[in-house]
Amino acid sequence: MSTTKKKGSCFKSGKKSKSEVSLGERLTTVNTTYARVALLLLAVNFALTGYAVYSITQIQSAAMSPDEAVTSEVDAQIASTGQ
Repeated sequence: MSTTKKKGSCFKSGKKSKSEVSLGERLTTVNTTYARVALLLLAVNFALTGYAVYSITQIQSAAMSPDEAVTSEVDAQIASTGQ
């Protein structure tokens, strides 16, 4: 093995080329597109979950309170059977 340094060594002083970027510098680079997509998906998820919860509560409140049409049908059925 030779102990001589190569000409393109990363130990030389001066500006580094793009191919000589260290691992630490590559790890700190952040692509914000993925973060934006994640936030958009979270917002859509929140909106759909809110709509589903709202719909379920509307269905439950309609089932809990007697409706005029349902009550009159039951009364008519009871009157026709004579009970």
